[in-house]
Amino acid sequence: MPLRPLSSIPHDVGRALDVRGWSVVSRDGATLGTVAELIVDVELGAPVYINIEPVDADPGKVDECWIRVPFRHTSLDDDSCRVVLSDMATLGLGTASIDLVGRVGAD
Repeated sequence: MPLRPLSSIPHDVGRALDVRGWSVVSRDGATLGTVAELIVDVELGAPVYINIEPVDADPGKVDECWIRVPFRHTSLDDDSCRVVLSDMATLGLGTASIDLVGRVGAD
């Protein structure tokens, strides 16, 4: 399974599900970030991972703070151009209130 970022693929492989720039939210609607990149299985032309740029990330260090989530743990809200993370995906980000700038409130 050869994986490549969608931005590095010169043809239409994976473009049908191009959600780069869409908002990323948790199931309860909390904004988590923006889809920065899709990692695509080139042979299948299907997304495997999404890279999320967290809310309030330092634009100069985006490559260092992307969060990678398996695409299978997302659902798409086409009407509002949002990617909704499943509970499984957000579990890896923390089990309490999520602030993806580096703090997880587990009071």
